[in-house]
Amino acid sequence: MRLKHRSLVSIFVLNCITLNLYQVYWYFITKTEMNVLNPRDKKVPFFLWFFISPINIWWLYRFCKAMSYVTKGELNKWTAFFAPIVIGLVVAVMFVLTNTDIKSFSLGNSSLSSYAIGTLLLSLPILYYQSYLNKVSK
Repeated sequence: MRLKHRSLVSIFVLNCITLNLYQVYWYFITKTEMNVLNPRDKKVPFFLWFFISPINIWWLYRFCKAMSYVTKGELNKWTAFFAPIVIGLVVAVMFVLTNTDIKSFSLGNSSLSSYAIGTLLLSLPILYYQSYLNKVSK
């Protein structure tokens, strides 16, 4: 088994269609693919730890460590670990500086466009991860 090459556009579209539940599936299936390729000390733990806070922080660290191993160090484990935090902070600062509520943010008063923008913002971490995994999967 090897890592599957996934289109970033299809990830975004599937997130839109499934109301961002595709992200949970993406973490699960990517974890499974990496565990087949990685040695025992680089495997990602049982997936249900993903849902238990604050253990999910440890789970994400192990996920990023496995991703670093799979990408042969091209994606640093600490960069991968802090990417969702940094992306979230940048988005939050952007909304605070523009005095815009995320719920009311839209282009031309369209709730569909605000939903698409929200989905894109929530999808940024896995799009970032998948872009590195696509380099390895070729």
